[in-house]
Amino acid sequence: MSEDPMSSRPDIDRRTAKEVRAEHRVLLSFADKDLAAMPLIPEGIRLARGGWYLDLHNPAKADFPATGDETVEPGQHMLARKEVSPELWDELRRACDGVLGRPSMRRLRPAV
Repeated sequence: MSEDPMSSRPDIDRRTAKEVRAEHRVLLSFADKDLAAMPLIPEGIRLARGGWYLDLHNPAKADFPATGDETVEPGQHMLARKEVSPELWDELRRACDGVLGRPSMRRLRPAV
């Protein structure tokens, strides 16, 4: 498995999903505090082989393992599963299912 691409670039200022909410239907139902807890992978970063990612521009590719040759392109908004809590990741996957109009077989978060 390859090295974490962000570990060698600690100086990069990270944007969050909160900053791009208006651009992605997948994010519309999330609270600001949840979106602020979802750091975007900066442009130009190569995805770690075997790491799991979500491309906000392509909800059909909601949870995919990187092959190691993908790079975040300018304007592309990607999230890494290891940087998002498991609960939020499941919510993101359900939101992708909702945007695509397909039923989600994933369990819902318990009501508060």
